[in-house]
Amino acid sequence: MMYYNNILCFEVAWLTKQKILSTANYKQLKSRGQIETVRRGCKGTKALVAFDSIPDRFKEAIIEKVGDPYLKVKESKFQDRIELDHMAPSFFSKYKLPDGRNLPPDTQLQYCNDAHILNTIDTIIKNRSGRKKALGSKATKLWDKVADAVNSIDKNKMDHTLPTNPRRIQNKYNEYKKDGHIALISKKWCNDNSRKVTVQIEKLILSLYTLPNKPYSNSVHDLYMQFLGGAIEVVDTKTGELFDREDFMVDGMPVTISEATVWNYINDPKNRVLVDSYRSGALEFNSTHRPHHHRDQPNYSLSKISMDDRDLPRKMINGKRVKAYYAYDVASGACIGASYSKKKDTDLFLDCMRDMFRFLHRNDIGIPMEMEVENHLVKHFEHTLMQAGNVFPFVRWANPGNAQEKYAESMHRVKKYGYEKKYQDGIGRFYSKLEANRVKQEKIFDAENDNFKEKYYEYKELVADDLAVIQQFNNAKHPNQKKYKGMSRMEVLMFHLNPKLAKYDESLLAKYIGVGIETSIRRSQYLFANNHKYTLPSVKILERLKTNNLNVMAYYIPASSGIETIHLYQDDVFICSCKGLENYQTAKAEQTEKDEIAYLNQAKYVSEFDKTIKAGRNYIGKPAIIENTAALDLPENVEIVKTVPVDDDDFDYSEVDSQNSIKENAFNSL
Repeated sequence: MMYYNNILCFEVAWLTKQKILSTANYKQLKSRGQIETVRRGCKGTKALVAFDSIPDRFKEAIIEKVGDPYLKVKESKFQDRIELDHMAPSFFSKYKLPDGRNLPPDTQLQYCNDAHILNTIDTIIKNRSGRKKALGSKATKLWDKVADAVNSIDKNKMDHTLPTNPRRIQNKYNEYKKDGHIALISKKWCNDNSRKVTVQIEKLILSLYTLPNKPYSNSVHDLYMQFLGGAIEVVDTKTGELFDREDFMVDGMPVTISEATVWNYINDPKNRVLVDSYRSGALEFNSTHRPHHHRDQPNYSLSKISMDDRDLPRKMINGKRVKAYYAYDVASGACIGASYSKKKDTDLFLDCMRDMFRFLHRNDIGIPMEMEVENHLVKHFEHTLMQAGNVFPFVRWANPGNAQEKYAESMHRVKKYGYEKKYQDGIGRFYSKLEANRVKQEKIFDAENDNFKEKYYEYKELVADDLAVIQQFNNAKHPNQKKYKGMSRMEVLMFHLNPKLAKYDESLLAKYIGVGIETSIRRSQYLFANNHKYTLPSVKILERLKTNNLNVMAYYIPASSGIETIHLYQDDVFICSCKGLENYQTAKAEQTEKDEIAYLNQAKYVSEFDKTIKAGRNYIGKPAIIENTAALDLPENVEIVKTVPVDDDDFDYSEVDSQNSIKENAFNSL
């Protein structure tokens, strides 16, 4: 059945199939004009007859079969237009009753259906054409028609709690538009007094649960009942106010709750986060509840380097652990710098930096674009080495206490449980949740009662084992084989370098991460540093030095193969880079090609020096002094005395016996 041109119609095929009307009867009634055919049947279109034109004996059979057709069509039209409210299930499932329980499941379903129906009514009212289609006629006596449509809904299919009276449906609709889903909940659940008690109960329970001794939920229930009975008082230390028992009364009776109710309040998602912020440490809270950033790794290696320290898991002979510092490339994951020490200090960081730059220098790779470092050991270099723009274009300081934001922290774990555990014994934690990562412990029952059997290692052995693991780690397959098919971490590093890398400047880096030695330039040619002689690249370098100052700072980056180059600074100003001065064999019979080159280099330098002196001597004239006393216009009583320079060795210091004597002589000579 359907409306066709605003006429309620039935399909002829349905009438004959239900044996309400035979095909012969239909044709006979049609030929006699006793039944009205609204639409003729043809291919793909079924014939329709007007319901009102069907003889009464057949109408009764139809009504007995399907009920009142007018009500059924109205119900069908309205139900077909019902819009689902996707926020309603979430709201009603989380709503807490005054005693802490959730709404019963069947009540939740009823309230959700109420929201679906009222949303549909709102849409129909706002849409004039939709209103006509849904309610079946002109919009006169609107709420009467809305009430009819709502009452026509089969509650077996869509159970709801909406009223049947037009005026009450209109009032409920207006409340829903004003207050939202809360307006659908019966007042027997949420009257003002009950709501007030619910808030106070929740506040007290959460406050008790955050006591310093971290009580269990059943202990909180005991404290709550003691509070109601007057055995204890509870004070809010923030405000200094006592919790008032009157706030926990309804009609003069205390509101008692069950242990399950306490548990429900505490473990409500929003409450669980709040209480854990008191009961948990900052690191645990951040890793469990606090939202974190979601980031993509860089596409090029050396776009970003992440550095961090850690303790090696196995202990030394003295029971302490080796301190290690690593530098990881974020794109490839490769470890390109590592240092070790028995104590954690700034030298540990600098040694790691030096090791990283030895790797970069050895492979002829430029300066990384960005460094990610922590504050603890690196803060000292904030305005020097780790100031953005000095050496590295970008520097990122990781936030303290938030380990998950540092890429190096996650790589520590991958290295430890993926490779150290594979190649070393005794790797893990005794408190690890995963059994495979828990180390075996055997207690020693002695007077102290806190010792365990444990294997200890030499410092050099631990360092050697860790360096071997780094090799395995770097040469293993990159974890993203979909992007870097068949490539290891080190291969990704070498073949996906950032094309914008700055050139490696050893003279600049040596000042920040190298070793500095105070020395001086000798004989206008060389200087001593690290028990070796180094020669100036040119005599002209002397022009860069300050007046009457041959003292310089020589910086170099330690290397296992020896120091080939040192870099000279004077008052933090770069002077030059110096190569090692090579001696040559004086006996011609023993000279090699190397000696010949060394001789030639020294001869060139001496020759350059001689040419410089000769040019300077030509620049300086050879003066002679001629006295011209006639040109002097002096008073007659002034005697001109010719002064003769006194050699320091001829000066009599016996008369100058104190600082005061020097001062007096100076004033007397004016």
